[in-house]
Amino acid sequence: MPTPLDVLKWDVSGYATTATNATQIADAIVKASGTMHATILDLLWQGTARQSAEAKADAEQTQMRAIATAYDDLATACAGAASTMADPIATIKSIILNYVHPPVSIGDDWSIEGVEDWNSEAGVQLSRLAGLASTLFAADAEWGAKIAAANSELEAMAPANALAAANAVIQADKKNDTRADPERIRTSAAAFQQVFGRLPTTATDWSTAEVLNPNSFDPKYKDHDARIVVGRINPVPGQGTVRTALYIPAAEVTNFPAYDLGDNRSENANFDPEHARVTMYVDYENGIIVARQNPSVTVHGDVDVATPKVEAQQLHDGSVLVRYDATNPFAPGAPVGPEISGHTVNGELVLAPTSGNPGTSRITAGGLIGDYPSVEIYQDNSAGKGRPVLIDAADSGSQWGPLANLPFHHEVGGGTAMFDPFKADFSQPDWMKNAPTKLGSPASPPSIVVVNK
Repeated sequence: MPTPLDVLKWDVSGYATTATNATQIADAIVKASGTMHATILDLLWQGTARQSAEAKADAEQTQMRAIATAYDDLATACAGAASTMADPIATIKSIILNYVHPPVSIGDDWSIEGVEDWNSEAGVQLSRLAGLASTLFAADAEWGAKIAAANSELEAMAPANALAAANAVIQADKKNDTRADPERIRTSAAAFQQVFGRLPTTATDWSTAEVLNPNSFDPKYKDHDARIVVGRINPVPGQGTVRTALYIPAAEVTNFPAYDLGDNRSENANFDPEHARVTMYVDYENGIIVARQNPSVTVHGDVDVATPKVEAQQLHDGSVLVRYDATNPFAPGAPVGPEISGHTVNGELVLAPTSGNPGTSRITAGGLIGDYPSVEIYQDNSAGKGRPVLIDAADSGSQWGPLANLPFHHEVGGGTAMFDPFKADFSQPDWMKNAPTKLGSPASPPSIVVVNK
């Protein structure tokens, strides 16, 4: 049992502060869990990957809310302790300090000696000590147990060994899916903010933020950044984002003097912008074109990257023509200056909105592209996430594909007829105003020319 001297040292004012802090932590956790859960569900997961992501997001939200509940329990216990113990402690201190003077003394067992008149004011006040102490110790036992239980609950949810295990799982997840890496999410948001002056908020924003992120997180790239060029277009609300990936399906492909690593995958509506040689996004909601070239890697681990040469035009109806030319820096005869080697990933694609209600319009695509590599184009809007627009497999998905197919081209979708509206009118003296605009730095993206037709 605490002695009178012990009680004189007690101060429960900190309980109120702890209660306030615990409540704020609980509120922050609930808010963060909701935001994280919504963000995961808004990502372009598909199929089993989506099911796994949603299950994990649900489990993590449940766990975070359980932790928030534990903090709420701690807040309730601390607030209860503060409110029920503060008055008895204050009264006990006041009585001892005012009335325990020689010949009156108080023992460690709260017994009182030396009182001459128990009916005096001093005697009446001193007689209250036993009841006050009993009330105080009962409150201390009740709320102390609840505080201990809340702390044990929190500790059980995140003991040292559990934190170590959780960190191991996080690291494994980062290896298996670098898109879930918090650092990657953070740098994607910063890349988006550099271009738009604000942080991403919508699913469309986050998709564009991801392709704008120049950092490479796949270990094979050895921290070599991707090269990114950007241009601004007139927004066409409701069209969403059109994502294009040019990827090598094989794990390795022929090159001289060494083999190069491919992307080792098939078509994927939820492709990672890192898992392609070149990715191009037309974000109609935010009015931007982004072209990204990922580093090339040899089987010996050499890494290098070149900047893609991309230019674009736009029609008044929102249609966009994109011409692209990307060079593998390890290809024989790869250009050092402005000259272009014959063995490049190049082509011309038109993306054309169709009439329809905003959000349900379906983009059509067409043009002239190389026989290699594989090309996939998807549209993300309210009509569906990852809706296929154009899928064109490489003529050869084998290791010999680049050598045999890169120099050759074929029409896709609506074909070269889709180029006609973009052609400059050479009879007009200002025809150069219709010349394509080269995409530039994300720090100062140029505005894409709108063809006057």
